[in-house]
Amino acid sequence: MAIQFARAFGADVTAFSTSADKEEEARALGAHHFVNSRESKALNKVAGTLDFILSTINADQDWGVYLQALRPTGTLCFVGVPPSAVSFQVFPLISGLRTISGSPIGSPHQLREMIDVAARHGVKAQTESFPMAKANEAIEKVKRNKVRYRAVLTN
Repeated sequence: MAIQFARAFGADVTAFSTSADKEEEARALGAHHFVNSRESKALNKVAGTLDFILSTINADQDWGVYLQALRPTGTLCFVGVPPSAVSFQVFPLISGLRTISGSPIGSPHQLREMIDVAARHGVKAQTESFPMAKANEAIEKVKRNKVRYRAVLTN
């Protein structure tokens, strides 16, 4: 949804993934550019080019690489929570005037505003539906990280 919202707000959107097979899907959701974060050449190419990175992932990464992708005064914002402590070298923050931040879901007013934007721009959650009788199958798919992107149980 972050890709769709960023596109709706007029941003030049770059999607990151550790899986090259997600490029087509990211572009279909509205990304202008795609970076396979397992390719150092691709990461080096975006160094110093991005104003804002929204990290939605709950996985450990080399966060210094993402800091280096930011322009001066750029921000790396966490809304996903990696399982391990996140550490950075301080010099890239100081020399590039870069910022690290985190954000909760938002206030009721902000949520209403986002729902309005979603309605106007066709932003929709990507879900996979399962009948209630297959709840255990849905849970297993979630555990194996095989659901795109949210599992919904239906009656």
